[in-house]
Amino acid sequence: MRALLFDPYCGASGDMILGALMDLGADRESVRSAVESVGCGLEVKESRFDHIRALRVKVLSDKSFRSLGEARDILRASTLSSQALERALRILEIMASAESRVHGVDKEDARFHEMGSMDALADIAGSSAAMESLSLDRILSTAPSVGGGITDTSHGMLPVPAPATLEILRSHRIPWRGGPVPHELLTPTGAAILAASVDVFLEHHPEIVAERVGYGAGSREIGMPNLLRAILGEIPHQMRHDRVVQIETNVDDVTGEILGSLIDRLMKEGALDVTVVPAVMKKGRSGSVISIISREDDARKLSAVLMRETGSLGVRVFPALHRLIAERRTESVEVMGRSVPVKIGSIGEEIISVKPEHDICRRIAEELNIPVKDIIRIASEKGWGIAGRKID
Repeated sequence: MRALLFDPYCGASGDMILGALMDLGADRESVRSAVESVGCGLEVKESRFDHIRALRVKVLSDKSFRSLGEARDILRASTLSSQALERALRILEIMASAESRVHGVDKEDARFHEMGSMDALADIAGSSAAMESLSLDRILSTAPSVGGGITDTSHGMLPVPAPATLEILRSHRIPWRGGPVPHELLTPTGAAILAASVDVFLEHHPEIVAERVGYGAGSREIGMPNLLRAILGEIPHQMRHDRVVQIETNVDDVTGEILGSLIDRLMKEGALDVTVVPAVMKKGRSGSVISIISREDDARKLSAVLMRETGSLGVRVFPALHRLIAERRTESVEVMGRSVPVKIGSIGEEIISVKPEHDICRRIAEELNIPVKDIIRIASEKGWGIAGRKID
């Protein structure tokens, strides 16, 4: 499995991430086109830090944007592909949410202190194009170092990490460590790119066969080589990671019929899983805890469905949960002249489950007037045969 591993032992900024990705072999024309399409120039040159070669990237621009809406429009008018654009917009939204919470204002009215300059927007667009060009299956990172001491922010002199950076780390549950120098090492833009792109943050380096190593240089002198290391390689084909959110609410006046209808509606709207657990509420009333697992991009839509259907006045959203999932594929088997889809789950070479599609099996059983368990049994046996392992 082709993986990118960020090793931000000296923090990360937008230009450091962009430099490291280009040093790894990201398509330079795609990156340059992305940067220029948001109205900026790009200067790339080699630098050396204690005999370590690195790429130093500098975005050339004296422009700025005034609002989140304007920044969105600039990205949407860029040359980014749909996948890269989706990532870039997600990074921008993470920045906006952090600034919104720090300043206590609506996200659309947030003031972008670092993000207000076009060079940060160019870093986002360029990094998104670079990651797409590397054709990655997974993106990993060790915990970033944030530095230490006091930094000069728009809020005055404050301790590292800066308010927006810390909010991104907090809201996305990103592990981090202080040091190793008394300077700001992790910027809001760097934190937002990592938050939007990394599938899982690791305490230690994973098992990986390195193919290439890239270094992106920072612009500040900090008393040690100011570099971001990135590693491109192959990792064992085991369980995959993805990023999900968990949405919850408690209700005490919703009937079973409505809950059943709600589950169907949420699944049709894109929920990955829905559970309803009986609970004892305040004053001894019986109620239910409704829990939804969803993709990050679907959280707002599903929360609205949940509130409209149940009358709940609020929901809890637990962001950036990392889920381990088995590899999945769907095959078709023939049962009594009918085609039945069978879901096959595996971890590496090991087959762990074979499950026929129940609704299809039930429909066939009704047509043939035979027990549905017989259709499921036949489909399962044929599914295990396709999967390469006989059922006991």
